[in-house]
Amino acid sequence: MTIAWSQFTPWTSVAGGLLIGLAAAMLLLLNGRIAGISGILGGLLRPAKGDRAWRT
Repeated sequence: MTIAWSQFTPWTSVAGGLLIGLAAAMLLLLNGRIAGISGILGGLLRPAKGDRAWRT
């Protein structure tokens, strides 16, 4: 296995990971919710009052 060094973009990968982490941290701090796809989509089946907007 070889690495295509011309295609290797560590800074773009780090920036993407930081954005995902920041979004998950903001959801936890601002809404008190843990970002997980099963919980987000599962809550759409029987949403609590005012929950539908952020889940979609």
